[in-house]
Amino acid sequence: MTPVVGAGIYEELALLCDFFLLGVVLAGSYDLLRLWRGIVPHNTFWVNVTDLFYWLYVAVVVFVVLNKKNDGRLRGFIFGALLVGMILWYVTVSKNITPRLIAILQKARNILLSPFVRLAGAIEKKRKEELEKARIGWNCQKKAMKKRLKMVRKIVKISIRKL
Repeated sequence: MTPVVGAGIYEELALLCDFFLLGVVLAGSYDLLRLWRGIVPHNTFWVNVTDLFYWLYVAVVVFVVLNKKNDGRLRGFIFGALLVGMILWYVTVSKNITPRLIAILQKARNILLSPFVRLAGAIEKKRKEELEKARIGWNCQKKAMKKRLKMVRKIVKISIRKL
């Protein structure tokens, strides 16, 4: 009996599934990047830099897998499967779970760092007090120095007049 579907179709179906799963994995790795950004705040410049490195990573991974699985041949359904995998991850997991995970991790970060933040605040307060004392001390020394300089000036004037 001859098979109804050719072996080539099974290979392409396996390739479709591989790239679908690769899309899911790549979207999940972007969520890891989003979690990192949620824990450690980034400004726009660093968000752009990390996005650039992420997309370079995606390009290299897709290129390597495409070379290994399909001998580097570009097929439309491969990129379609990759895109569907990414979109499906975003719609199901990323949209619902990632923001909650970020909120939980931020709370954990704040709880873990709060003693250090308080300690840093106390150190800063003490530093400001010491700087203020030093400034006041310097002003007193400055006034005393001015007084001494005036006296030296008078003495120098008197001794010049005597000559």
